[in-house]
Amino acid sequence: MHALLHLSSLADDAPLTWWRGYGPVVQGDLDQAAQALAGQPLLLLLPAEAASHHHIDVPPRSGRWLRQAIHSALEEKLLDDLDSLHLAQGPLRQRRHCRLWVLRRDWLQSLLARLADKGLVPTRIHIDADCIPGEQPRAVYCADRWLLGGAAEHPSALVEEELQTLAALLPEDLQRCTDSPWPLLAEGAQQAIDLRQGEFALGSQHRLPWRALTMLLVLGCGASLAQDIGHRLVLEQRSAELHLANLDTWQRRVPDEPRVIDLKRQVQARLQQDQAPQQDLARRLDTLARHWGNSGGALARVDRLDYLQGEGWTLRVIAPAFADLERLREGLTRAGLAVQADSTARDGQVVSARLQIKE
Repeated sequence: MHALLHLSSLADDAPLTWWRGYGPVVQGDLDQAAQALAGQPLLLLLPAEAASHHHIDVPPRSGRWLRQAIHSALEEKLLDDLDSLHLAQGPLRQRRHCRLWVLRRDWLQSLLARLADKGLVPTRIHIDADCIPGEQPRAVYCADRWLLGGAAEHPSALVEEELQTLAALLPEDLQRCTDSPWPLLAEGAQQAIDLRQGEFALGSQHRLPWRALTMLLVLGCGASLAQDIGHRLVLEQRSAELHLANLDTWQRRVPDEPRVIDLKRQVQARLQQDQAPQQDLARRLDTLARHWGNSGGALARVDRLDYLQGEGWTLRVIAPAFADLERLREGLTRAGLAVQADSTARDGQVVSARLQIKE
């Protein structure tokens, strides 16, 4: 049975937790973990904050060119250079759907080097949120934050404030579990994606004799040559069709830039231009969420939220009583926000009002 080692955050001095199956759970630093786990088969769990989760569709019959197809699909989702990232792919479903984790290659290299210096070499590596088992969405409290997993579409980690703020966006059948998370993580790790892939895969401990290796290479090359050629032709044809389709879509959506020199760079430049206001709005929403939580917002529910550049936020808020709405308004005002409340009304057991927060 493997021992499990959990890293609670991305910091170099982050506390570690280790245990084996349903055995006792121990917490400490890296030196203590190295002493306790010396010589044992090890499974490493990384925090969900270290990676991003994606669902990818690839062309059917991608075969040996699957990795290239995944890279092409990710280029449309990530602005980072793929050469600086490590991709850990899950199994294909229906021969064209898969999910994968993406994280910084240099961070993972540095972490594994620090563990190796202490004699710890994990045989498998997983993301902790990916290890939550179950056939329905589940939130498990672990290391001062909530891990979303089970049947959740995107496994992730949220602190308590984020969980409350995003409650309306979470699955309605989300189960919350406050029991010890460690046995659940040990159980779910068997089905989680293993990050030991590509350059991070562990090499075989035994080398084949060079004669047997040469024979295997000859047989393998001869058997797969025709298949590779066929797959390459299919992918080249598909790539050409996709390029023409992308070019046509670009010219229709961006008529003010008719000349195409480097489509990839032009798309990335346009995405960066379009993303700037979205990032600014995200920062404003994050600021509003913090003020909301610090002003007693847990007692109220946002039924509708609108934002107008230069004007501010308009929210329709529902609460148990008018006193809760007034307490929320006063708290936001103390936080330095210009708040106006109107259109108050009672509907059965709850009351509602419209809050306008000026910029």
